[in-house]
Amino acid sequence: MKSKLGELIAWELQDNWSFPVLEIIAVITTLQVMSFTTIQHDTTILVNVVVKPFFSNMSFVIIISATVVFGKSFADSIEKRKLVVLLSYPVSRTQVFIAKYLTNLLTLFLIFGSALLAQGISLFLFDGFFQPVLWAFTFLYLLLAVFFTSSLMTLISLTVKQLGLSTLIFLIYMFGIEYGLPINLTNPLTYLSLDIGPWASVQYSITWYTNWLNIGISSTGWPPQNCFLTAISYTLVGGVALFLASLVFINRIDLD
Repeated sequence: MKSKLGELIAWELQDNWSFPVLEIIAVITTLQVMSFTTIQHDTTILVNVVVKPFFSNMSFVIIISATVVFGKSFADSIEKRKLVVLLSYPVSRTQVFIAKYLTNLLTLFLIFGSALLAQGISLFLFDGFFQPVLWAFTFLYLLLAVFFTSSLMTLISLTVKQLGLSTLIFLIYMFGIEYGLPINLTNPLTYLSLDIGPWASVQYSITWYTNWLNIGISSTGWPPQNCFLTAISYTLVGGVALFLASLVFINRIDLD
C-alpha cells in the first residue's frame, strides 16, 4: 500500500502542481507577506502588526489557492476523466482520495507556512525578537484555516463535478463570509472567517498563555469563546466536509 500511495502522491504532484500553479501561488504568497515593520518587544504589538496583517492579506490567497488546487484536482479530473486513468490501476478509491487530498493540503500549508516562517525569521534577525509560543499558535490556526477551506472545496467539487460551477459556489460562499458579513461575534458564521477568526484567536491564546504562566498579565478585547469557537468551527466543519467528501468519492462518484 505504501508504494502505491507513494506513486499516487507523485502522480498528483506532477499532474496538479505542474507549471505554473506552484510558481503563481508561491509568488503571490511572497508578495502578500513582503511588508515588514520593525516593532517593539511587545506581544500585543506583534499580533497587531504581523499576525493580523498576515491573516488579513492571506485570506484572499488561501481561498483562491484552495479553489484552484482542489477544484483542479477533483472537479477538473472528473470532467476530463483523469480519474478513470487513475482508477484503472490496481488501487482503491480510498488510496486515491487520501493521496490527492493530503498531497494538496500539505503542499498548500507548506507554501503558506514557509512564508510565515520567513516573516518570523526576519523579525528575529532584524529585531532580535522571537516568541516560539506565539508562532506555534499562529501556525496552528493557519493549518486549521487551510484544512477548513480545502475540505469545503473538495466536498463542493465532488458534489457538483464541474470545475466552473464548483468554483463559483465556493467563492460566493467564502467571499460572502469574508466581506458580506458585519463584524459581529454573536453571528456563528463569523467564526468561519479567515480574516477575523484566526488572528483574534492567536491574540487570545497568547494572552491566556502569558496569564496562565503569570509572566505578563494582560487582557484582550475579544471574548474568550472566540478562540475556542474558531478552532472548533474550523475543525468540525472541515472534518464533516472531509468525511462527506470521502463518502461521495468512494461510493457515489460514477465514472462510467
